[in-house]
Amino acid sequence: MCQFDVSYQTFLQSPRSEAVFLGLAQGRYDVREFSDDPTVLWFWRNSADAPYADSLLKRIKLRRNFYLSAVLRWEAKEAENHEMANSKLHLASHFDSSAIENFLSFVALTVIQRNLDPLISAFSLPVFSDFRSQIFLLTNGVMLILLALFMCGFVYVATKTVYYLPMFSHRIDPQEHNRIKGIMGLVILLAPVLLFRNLYLIFISYMLLLLFTINMRERNWLRMILLSMVVVFVFSLPLNHFVSFLKKNSKYYYMYEMVHYDSNVHINPDSVSSESERIFLAYAFKQQGKFEKAMSLYEDMYYTGHRDIAVVNNLANIYFVYEEEAKAETLYAYAMRAGDRGEPFFNMGLLRLRNLEYSESSRYMAEARRHDFSSSSSEPVDIIPSTNDFYQAILSEPLAIFGVINPMLVLPLIIIFVLTFLPFRFPSPFYCTTCGRAICKKCQEQMDDEVMCKECFTKLKSTENVEMEALLKHSVGSRKRRLRSLIAYLVNVAVPGAGLIYMGRNFVGLLVVFVVMLGYTPLMFPTMFIKPAGWVSLSLLPIFVAGALSVALVTYVYSFLAMRSSHGD
Repeated sequence: MCQFDVSYQTFLQSPRSEAVFLGLAQGRYDVREFSDDPTVLWFWRNSADAPYADSLLKRIKLRRNFYLSAVLRWEAKEAENHEMANSKLHLASHFDSSAIENFLSFVALTVIQRNLDPLISAFSLPVFSDFRSQIFLLTNGVMLILLALFMCGFVYVATKTVYYLPMFSHRIDPQEHNRIKGIMGLVILLAPVLLFRNLYLIFISYMLLLLFTINMRERNWLRMILLSMVVVFVFSLPLNHFVSFLKKNSKYYYMYEMVHYDSNVHINPDSVSSESERIFLAYAFKQQGKFEKAMSLYEDMYYTGHRDIAVVNNLANIYFVYEEEAKAETLYAYAMRAGDRGEPFFNMGLLRLRNLEYSESSRYMAEARRHDFSSSSSEPVDIIPSTNDFYQAILSEPLAIFGVINPMLVLPLIIIFVLTFLPFRFPSPFYCTTCGRAICKKCQEQMDDEVMCKECFTKLKSTENVEMEALLKHSVGSRKRRLRSLIAYLVNVAVPGAGLIYMGRNFVGLLVVFVVMLGYTPLMFPTMFIKPAGWVSLSLLPIFVAGALSVALVTYVYSFLAMRSSHGD
């Protein structure tokens, strides 16, 4: 029950540390003589860089130790070769098998080495059942989805802006139509990019511009994107509590550390108020060997009517240790009736075994197995606070609006969503029915009830042959289609799926872009992701690069094939 940090510091400050060091350095002692003493082994590996001490440490069963594991991950990060890094990570996992940092470091090493062995080691770790690892993945998963949705909306708006650019330029001065004014209009349209240099402000600016230009079908897709972003933001509000936990700004983090780690953290029992906090703290005190404090909390809860099965079982275990067998037996019997857990039956079996009641002990052990519980422990087994207990405790706190995402950034999205329902829309300019170019009122010509630009009108007027006129129209139209096709392919090269959006296949295009952004976002916004306090791991860049390249390969192939099939249709 003694915390490693306390015992290690005590050892360092004692004369014994110098004697042990000299004895090992001079060969009078063999390090194997201390194979069951983790403080000496850790001291020797740090003092003499003795690799053999690591192999001995792997054989010692210790409580989870976050800080020793972090030290070893740092050594793996600075290791001279991959084999040494792999060895350090295995020892780090021995000290803390549930740390998400160990899992991700193994995955990164797999990508670097191009060897599946570290990946097998990664998935052998019980990471996904750990509360800290779960909320790390949950928090960053929601952040990834929100950022991917934002970038999906940005690509949609940017692509539609490119599509409608000739019209935008024309609407700036619809009464005059010349090349110089067209260039000036284009410069004005690029002003948000040149002035803001901020993706969010550029996104809002061009979304407002598109809002009164695009048709109803395209407005619906814009509404869907905006609504998705707002909904994800609302569901992300509880993440503010999770981020506080990960950053060690929550009291529940210290309780979690006391419950699950070899920790010397101390919390004053008078500072806790809720029953869940008292259960966490009582269990933590018991794990730290502070039985009197643990018993005081458990008894207070029990005699005030809070007779949760964990409280009753764990209090009985303390009575077991203090050899107050009558009290322990009474509480075990109550716990067996109160719930469907196997631990009270197992503990009652140990109590009967202590009293040499072998048949009764076997009966209770069999009953424990019938309740899906078995253990090789010779000591009574506590009921540990579960992951659900921590979720309930954290989510019971008042909701924090300000946190990971500033709600003021969401307000413009809500306003634009409301504006999409306004019936107002900029009047479309005149379009040449032959080449499709936007033209002003003064530049239009009319032929057989068809509006044309002056260039197409001149070409068609010069021929009086109906067949030649049809061929000329088809030729001019083909140039327009080729230009649109070229732009679509160029846009798709920039972002897979954007070409499909340009061609009007919005659903497929947005789906592809969303998948692309799930792969690209970790590389584009690495600082937006939440790293817990004390984060030490191998660089995750190889994972991000490998993920982005894989996504890019699949989406490029799919999007170009989809565009080609659209042209075929």
